[in-house]
Amino acid sequence: MPSSPEVTAAARPRATIVGAFLEGWRRVLRAPALSASVLAATALLALPLAFALQGMLEQHLGTSLEADRAVAGWNAGWAAEFGAQAQGIGRTFSHEILGFGGTMAILSGFIDHEELNPTIAGAVTAYVVVWIFLSGGLIDRLARGRPIRTRAFFGACGEFFVRFLRLGLVIGIAYWVLFSWLHPLLFSDLYNALTQDMTEERLAVALRAALYAVFLAALALVSLVADFAKVRAVVEDRRSMLSALGASVRFIRRRCIRVAGLYLLNVAALFVILRLWLQLAPAADTPNWLALLLAQVYLLFRVWAKLAFMASEAVFFQGELAHAGYTAGPRPQWPDSAAVEAIENLSRSS
Repeated sequence: MPSSPEVTAAARPRATIVGAFLEGWRRVLRAPALSASVLAATALLALPLAFALQGMLEQHLGTSLEADRAVAGWNAGWAAEFGAQAQGIGRTFSHEILGFGGTMAILSGFIDHEELNPTIAGAVTAYVVVWIFLSGGLIDRLARGRPIRTRAFFGACGEFFVRFLRLGLVIGIAYWVLFSWLHPLLFSDLYNALTQDMTEERLAVALRAALYAVFLAALALVSLVADFAKVRAVVEDRRSMLSALGASVRFIRRRCIRVAGLYLLNVAALFVILRLWLQLAPAADTPNWLALLLAQVYLLFRVWAKLAFMASEAVFFQGELAHAGYTAGPRPQWPDSAAVEAIENLSRSS
């Protein structure tokens, strides 16, 4: 594998932000099986929590009149009564789960570093592990831009799983520093010091918004470094994740404006999806079948946006550096069966 891709980079046009963004979405939309699989995996991870919550609701309601009212529509009084005595996953059953409120509650809790319910924390951990496992296969499939066999996909997943776990340890430390050090520094020490003698609430709100922008920028930087480290690890078949992180930092530093533009374009697409969800999110009196349909459509668009993030970054990197002699190794091959291997060993020994 050549170590100097810049040799051929000058002869190739630079990747454009809009071009990488559109090509990323094109690759995602042309891989419906990929999107359906990720959506199915997300639903399967959520099912145990849904069944647990259903059991709690059935136990509390029983065959009372409140059960009939709950079926007919949202009952705020009963929901408050249930939430007051609920434990674990039951505490999440509040008015915030209705429509767009749940989305905003999740975003607010994440930015404000609120402590997660232990049950939810376990589900989130499981989701992160599954996503780390799938990331290698997803990036490999999107970078190739063509269908690959199931064996090759899961071969790439397994090949990069341990590598991405090592990468996740480093990135996890970076996130821990941001939430444990930078977050309290901005929103406790600095905010309290600057607003101590402030008399206008409008200025305090503007200051807090500015501090949110600083914190989100730091989170975005860590996310970008991690994303391009994964892309470089897959496309270049890198074994060392520290090397992939260093290569990611160098790649971003040399193209910081265009990389930031691509990131903001992907974020803008996500905000468009959130805006549509705000408009179409089901209300408390929405029929069950329609509410379920709208929720699944929203989740599908979220999956598309997440995959398009990965695909557009892979396309941008490929357009900047990758070429025929520089990209990843051969497609992973599924090993022969044990019987075939035994026959080969016997032939060799004979």
